Amino acid sequence: MFKELEPMGLKNADVAERSLFVTGKERVEKQNEQEIKEKLEKEAQEYEKDSLFDKKYECPICDNHFTERTVRTGKTRLLSTDTDLRHKYKAFDPIKYDIIVCPRCGYAAMGKRSFEGLSSLQRKMLKEQVQANFKGLPPMGETFTYDQAILRYKLALYSSIVKRSKASERAYMCLKIAWLFRSKGEDMKPTEEKYEEKQLKCKAEEKSYLEKAYKGFDTAVQSEMFPICGMDEMTFNYLYADLSRRTGNIDMAKKMLGTVLVSRSTTSTLKDKARALKELIREEEERKEQLQNKKLG
Repeated sequence: MFKELEPMGLKNADVAERSLFVTGKERVEKQNEQEIKEKLEKEAQEYEKDSLFDKKYECPICDNHFTERTVRTGKTRLLSTDTDLRHKYKAFDPIKYDIIVCPRCGYAAMGKRSFEGLSSLQRKMLKEQVQANFKGLPPMGETFTYDQAILRYKLALYSSIVKRSKASERAYMCLKIAWLFRSKGEDMKPTEEKYEEKQLKCKAEEKSYLEKAYKGFDTAVQSEMFPICGMDEMTFNYLYADLSRRTGNIDMAKKMLGTVLVSRSTTSTLKDKARALKELIREEEERKEQLQNKKLG
């Protein structure tokens, strides 16, 4: 409605449009609602700060001693789980803090075991290809934003490529980066500038990393033994089925769900998840067919 005014410096045109016929009472109610939201956001930020502590590490590449922000045990509050096993938490997202990064040489990994468990050849490659070229981390605060967390995961993914880690490790990092983009989109406020554009970018990045994860897990299942990334075969098959669905490989999704549902080793909880996912696929196919019929009609 007021987009033509934006070049003149009036950047809040969308806010003005929403306020066109707002009454005084409605304005007060909206203001009170906004104040409550701001209060809850502030409390969440304080809770996140209080849930973290500095853990000491020694870098296996440059011998640097440093601390890393780490989530205290018992501080996370699980709310729900997405179909691709991404956990949603109250107050803050703990996966932002899963990466360990040496601020001196740039070597990064997901978790202490992966960070420290290096062969002499891997150390050599990391020194030559990461340490020799690293120019330093950008400033990080007491808590990490989603953009900062994504950057840290990309550093870890880069290191994992250099040290030639397992395909499953790289795929799992790609999956977690996709989750972070999803969380970033969910955390975004509609009042933000270029909100719709940012949402589209988040969704595109999420899909891109889901596709990378799908490809990586496909490689992993052909060359690695179970458990893969801590998952038994049926849990992996379920995850692979949902990644297949999310990346448009519906026939593969149905095939993998079939293996989960007929296996005697599948837990009842996982079978329930598989049935729910099968129903979701059916509903999505029906909606797609209805849209196609509507276009043709």
